[in-house]
Amino acid sequence: MRRIAAALAIALSAAQLQAQERILSYDSQIEIRQDGSLDVTERSAVHADGRQIRRGIYRDFPTRYTDRFNNRVVVDITVLSVQRDDVMEPWFIENRPNGIRINTGNDTLLPVPADYTYTIRYRATRELGFFPDHDELYWNAIGTGWIFPIESASVEVNLPVPVPTGNMHAEGYTGPQGAKGVDYVADLSTPGTARYRLTRALGPNEGFTIVLVFPKGIIPEPTQSERTRWLLEDNRGLLVALGGLLVILLYMVRTWQRIGRDPKAGIIIARYEPREGQTPAGLRFMEKMGYDMRCFTADILALAVSGRVKIHQDKKTFRDQWSLERVEPNTPTPISHAQQILLDMLFKGNATTLLLKNTNASTVSAARDGHGEVLNREYQPAYFNRNGKSVAIAVLIGAIAAGIAFGTSGGSGIPFIIGILVLMLIAIIVFSRLVRAPTIEGRALLDEIEGLKLYMSVAEKQELAGMRGPDEPALDAKRYEAMLLFAVALGVEDAWTDKFTVAAGAAAAAQAANNMTWYAGRGPI
Repeated sequence: MRRIAAALAIALSAAQLQAQERILSYDSQIEIRQDGSLDVTERSAVHADGRQIRRGIYRDFPTRYTDRFNNRVVVDITVLSVQRDDVMEPWFIENRPNGIRINTGNDTLLPVPADYTYTIRYRATRELGFFPDHDELYWNAIGTGWIFPIESASVEVNLPVPVPTGNMHAEGYTGPQGAKGVDYVADLSTPGTARYRLTRALGPNEGFTIVLVFPKGIIPEPTQSERTRWLLEDNRGLLVALGGLLVILLYMVRTWQRIGRDPKAGIIIARYEPREGQTPAGLRFMEKMGYDMRCFTADILALAVSGRVKIHQDKKTFRDQWSLERVEPNTPTPISHAQQILLDMLFKGNATTLLLKNTNASTVSAARDGHGEVLNREYQPAYFNRNGKSVAIAVLIGAIAAGIAFGTSGGSGIPFIIGILVLMLIAIIVFSRLVRAPTIEGRALLDEIEGLKLYMSVAEKQELAGMRGPDEPALDAKRYEAMLLFAVALGVEDAWTDKFTVAAGAAAAAQAANNMTWYAGRGPI
C-alpha cells in the first residue's frame, strides 16, 4: 500500500511539473561589435498553460543605473525583431521604473497548453567596462525578475576578433539578487569566444550573470568628450542646473554693467568732521549700503554720549552681563529720528532698564529692525540703490532652474546639482552686494566718509605732523569722546584711541576713559 501511495505521489508530482508554466531553455548569443555595442539574440522556449503566459511573454531590460557618484547612466536598447516559433510577432514597449519592458503578442490569447519558442533580437550600447589593465563585459544574461523556473540556459559571447584563449577570462554568478553562486561551467576553447552553461535549473527570481575579461585595445575606449556628453545626456537635471548657473551669471554681469557700476570716486582728503546732520549709524549704513550690528552699537553710544542711556557692565562668574539704563539728560541735546526710534523701542512703556540677554532678544531685534527701517528710508534711494528688483529676478531664475533640475534628475546626480545650486546662491549673495550703487550724492558722501576715516586712522606723530592742517581742531578728551562714536561706526576705534593717546599722552587717555560717565563697569570700554 505504501509503495502504491509513493508511486502515486511521484506520478502526481511529475504531472504537476509537466503542467507548470516554466522556461524550458534560455539561450543567448552576444556579438560584441567593433564600436562597443552588443547585438544580442535571446531564444527562450516556454511551456504555457494560460495562467501567466496568456498572450505572450515579456522581457525586462534595466536601462538606468547609477555610478559611484550617484550619477545616472542610461543605456540604449533598440529592439531589432521579435519572433514566435520563427514567425514575426507583435510587440510593444512599456516603461518601467528602472528601464523598459518588451511585451510580446497582442490581444489574441495563445492556444494552451503548448510550448512556444520566442526569439528577441536587440542592440545594446554602453555595456562594456573599461579599466586601466583590461576591458570586460558584465552582463545579466538572465535577470532575477523571472517568476518561472528555468530548466536550462546557455550564453555565447563572441568578440570582434579571435583573441587567444589565454588572454581571456570567464566567470559568472548564479542565484537570487546579490548571490555569488557558481552553478555554471565556462568554456574558452575557441579564440575570441566564451561559452557559459548552467549546471542546474534556476528557481523563480534566480538569475545568471556572466563576466568576460579581455585585453585592452580590442574595443576603442570612449573618449573624454563622449563620456562628458553621455554624462550630460543621462543627467538632464545636472545639465539644467549648469544651464541655470550660466544664465544667472550672464544676467548678473549684464545687469551690473547696466545699473551696478559706481560713480567714479573723487579725491580723498582728510576731513575733521562728519557732514552736518550725519549720525554715526547713518555713516555706517551708507558705507555698507545696508544695516549691520555696528549701526546699532554706534547709535547706542550716541544715545549714551547725549545723556539718554547709561551702559552697565557687571562682572559675573562665567561671563560679563551688560545692561542699558534709560536716563533723563541734564542738558538735552538733539538726537536724530532713527536714534529716537531706537531709544523708544528698547525701552517700551515705563521701562528704564534692559538686560542684554537671550530673554530680551526679541526686544533688541525689533528695535534693530525699526532703527534699520528709518535709516533705509533716509538713505535709500536718495544716496544709493539696492536694486532689489534685479536681485529678486536672479533669485527667481535660480529657483526655476532648481525646480526643473530636480524634476528632471530622476533622483540621480543630486550631489552635483546641489553643489551647483550652492554656487548659484553664492553668486546671488555676491551680486546683491555688487549691484548696490551709490547715487552721485551718495558717492560724494562716501568720499567724505573715507576722508573722515583717514583723519581718525593716522596715529604716528610724524604722520600727524605731515597731514595736520591749519583748520584741524585740537584733539582733547572732549573731542575724543564726541568722535569716538563715528570711529566705532566706521571700524577705526582702535586707531582713533591710539591717535588720541599719541596726541595727549597715556595718562590723559586713561583719565578721559574714566571721565565717561555714561559707562559703568569694571572692564575697559
